[in-house]
Amino acid sequence: MNIIRALVFLSSISCIHSAEPAWASRITSSKPGTHPAIIPQKLHYSLSWNSQIAAGAVQFSFGSEGTTAQTLQCFCEGGSKGMAATLFPYRFDMTGKIHRRDLSPLLVHCNETDDKETLVTTVRFQANQVRVTEISRPHRTGVDTTTHRNFSYTPVFDAFSVMLFIRSHKLADGDSLSQVLHPFKSPYLATIHVLGREKVHGKDAIKLSIGLEKIKPDLSLKPYAKMKTATLWISDDKHRIPLELRVAAFIGDVRMSLTKQEML
Repeated sequence: MNIIRALVFLSSISCIHSAEPAWASRITSSKPGTHPAIIPQKLHYSLSWNSQIAAGAVQFSFGSEGTTAQTLQCFCEGGSKGMAATLFPYRFDMTGKIHRRDLSPLLVHCNETDDKETLVTTVRFQANQVRVTEISRPHRTGVDTTTHRNFSYTPVFDAFSVMLFIRSHKLADGDSLSQVLHPFKSPYLATIHVLGREKVHGKDAIKLSIGLEKIKPDLSLKPYAKMKTATLWISDDKHRIPLELRVAAFIGDVRMSLTKQEML
């Protein structure tokens, strides 16, 4: 997972096991909380590196075209800019569909392009299994390689649905949430702790810590070395949208900051 993937969002054999993994006892209820559903809106963010260098931009849309009474369609796009684009050119767009009733994911489709290849990843969330199809097209050869991966566990969230799931809960100081997250081709165990309340950019905010552990094919856990720590601030209001994300990553300090909020 590249660093922009890690921000927006925070294995080549099938994992089919009858026994529960040791970490299953850490999973909290997958039932959404009672906070009102998100109002259809588009959120604009800037990305920076080491608090100084403009690195890129990301936009999220919740309730975009394709939303129905049963499903919520979400969209995200962005990429590197400026010096970061010179060192690491990268663009992506991602569409997700979510069940409104329980915030469980249905589908994620993502297109990514960097200086070496184009990746098209489709993640389908079924009753007890996640099915991933990844198509890689190296720019040098133009020849497609298709890879299929399966992951068997339930419940599982994607990058969009986990954001909505977290914001739906009470989020009292000291609360913790743990869920399995399958944002792209690999699954992770995500743990969120509510650290408290404070002001961010002049707004009331809920401060959260985010921990990720990669789930290996044998369902054991592996530390996610590319992300040392991650702290997220979401607005402490009816919207509960991300205001700022700070990640201590292997390449340094990376930040995603809200620049604009517009209703759809």
